[in-house]
Amino acid sequence: MTSFMQADTPREPTIADVLTELREFKADVDRRFEQVDQRFEQVDQRLEKLDYKFDTYEKSADKLLRLATTIIVAAATVAVLPSALQAIGPLLTQMVTSGQ
Repeated sequence: MTSFMQADTPREPTIADVLTELREFKADVDRRFEQVDQRFEQVDQRLEKLDYKFDTYEKSADKLLRLATTIIVAAATVAVLPSALQAIGPLLTQMVTSGQ
């Protein structure tokens, strides 16, 4: 009967058992930290790519704005100058003729 009771009762862990469990736990924690570190590296790479894309977008937007402004100014000049010269032409002619 005593041998039956001894078989059912769990044995106390030895120092070697505890040490083995701690080593396994440490290995698991190390693996998880490695996974987290890899994920942070991936996020960092993605942020660098996004930063580059944003800088490129910002520079392109500035250049496009300058180009649009130049086109608008040129178009306004072409549209306004002929009309202004037609209006000023007779006035200049009159000033020149009256000055003689």
